[in-house]
Amino acid sequence: MLNARKALFPLLAATFALKLLLAAFVPLSGDEAYFLIWGLRPDFGFYDHPPMVGWLLWLMLRVSDAEWVLRLPVVLFTSFIGYGLYRLLRDWDEEKAALIALIYLLSPMNWLGFIITTDAGLIFFSFLTVWLLARALQSGKTKHFVWAGVAFGLACLSKYFAALLGLALIAYWVATPKARAQSRNFWWLFAAALPFIALNVYWNYGHCWANVMFNVFNRHENAGFGLHKPLLYGLLHLYLMTPLALWWLIKRRADLGGVLKDERFRLLVFVVALPMAVFALLSLVKVIGLHWLLSFYPFVFALLAYWLSRDQLVRLLRFMRYYAGAHLVVFAVILLMPMAAWQATPYARGAVLMLKTTELLEQVESYSNRFVLASDGYSMAAILSYAAGSNVLVFGEASSHARHDDIVTDFRALNGKNILVLLKQPPVFDRYGPYFKSIEFSELTLHGAKFYLVLGQGFNYASYRDQVLRRVKEKYYAVPAYLPMKSCYFCERYFPNETCWPQSKL
Repeated sequence: MLNARKALFPLLAATFALKLLLAAFVPLSGDEAYFLIWGLRPDFGFYDHPPMVGWLLWLMLRVSDAEWVLRLPVVLFTSFIGYGLYRLLRDWDEEKAALIALIYLLSPMNWLGFIITTDAGLIFFSFLTVWLLARALQSGKTKHFVWAGVAFGLACLSKYFAALLGLALIAYWVATPKARAQSRNFWWLFAAALPFIALNVYWNYGHCWANVMFNVFNRHENAGFGLHKPLLYGLLHLYLMTPLALWWLIKRRADLGGVLKDERFRLLVFVVALPMAVFALLSLVKVIGLHWLLSFYPFVFALLAYWLSRDQLVRLLRFMRYYAGAHLVVFAVILLMPMAAWQATPYARGAVLMLKTTELLEQVESYSNRFVLASDGYSMAAILSYAAGSNVLVFGEASSHARHDDIVTDFRALNGKNILVLLKQPPVFDRYGPYFKSIEFSELTLHGAKFYLVLGQGFNYASYRDQVLRRVKEKYYAVPAYLPMKSCYFCERYFPNETCWPQSKL
């Protein structure tokens, strides 16, 4: 018979070791390399998000720039949640608590928890907030509410989805007599979070409201109704919860609401139901990313302890072993594929970029003394920057995402210089020709993958400012008039003779 309690720490150690192994051998993705740029230049905020992931990477860079070291906080955070689920549920039912922890540890959410994302801090500090609040509700001690507020503040410094956690906590407070009896302590919780929230607001006030603009306005430019979007949202739950658990919950859907009557689980219901309902509404017009759900999914696992019987949890645990095994097989196949196998796929250039970055840089090394290296998108630029140990700039308008290069690169300083733009797609003359005295195109092939070079001589900053940077200003830095602004790095750098005061945005 399974002894879940005895199996907990061995599995915790085994999955921790597995994640460290993956962290050491899986190359950094474009997003991970992009966040590393934040860690190289720490600040109180960054273009896309509040500063937490940049701070964590800055801390790790004091130790080493090896992949497994940079990813260590994520590995620790996700493993801690496995143990935290056990502690959260232990006083209610220790056996079920251990089973839930084991199920989580075998889930993709845990063992894929070595990849650096802005969600890593959000997941950890959101979990810590709820865990500490559950303890605070039991003890009634103000200091426990204050610590929960600190954890919530750190979640707010990780990502804006922390706002959904805050709304869920407020809804729980208002709708629960036990919580209303602790109203004074709830005020202390939110008061403790305010300094962290204020720090992010102040940084934005002096930096074009950059990550507010991105999260509230710019990233939603492609939103629109589509029937496939809620279907994709449902598939995300099918994947994360597993088909077996979801089937059992559907079968007993009429009884699921009974969990609200149990005070020990009521808080968990609110921090799951409200965010998931918001995502369900958004899924009508926007594709919901898998990572959007992750900071709330540990509490879904916790609720399974109430909704499923011990026998069902044991069966789910057995299923999860095969579920995890299948994922690991796929992962191993991808990592062990020879470069020749990628050549016949649409991912050949991406595979070379991630797996053979040093070789790719060697191919353009002969230009390094005469040209400034650039790419046309953040992902390629960030991966090349990590491998080269120096900044590779983003040339062109790019997109609304990952525009931190607007802060890092000053195109005024490049006037008259030569720029080499390395591309994965054939270049279009109109995107480059008007901004150089002369230009030529070239190609290189590495491991069967073709890359393209734009060799621009004599960069014309004035033309680039008037045609490219002005479009960027109008599209991504049109700050609403109701947001007071101390300064804007982009406007003041490139358009000093024009007002940088907020413009109306309807």
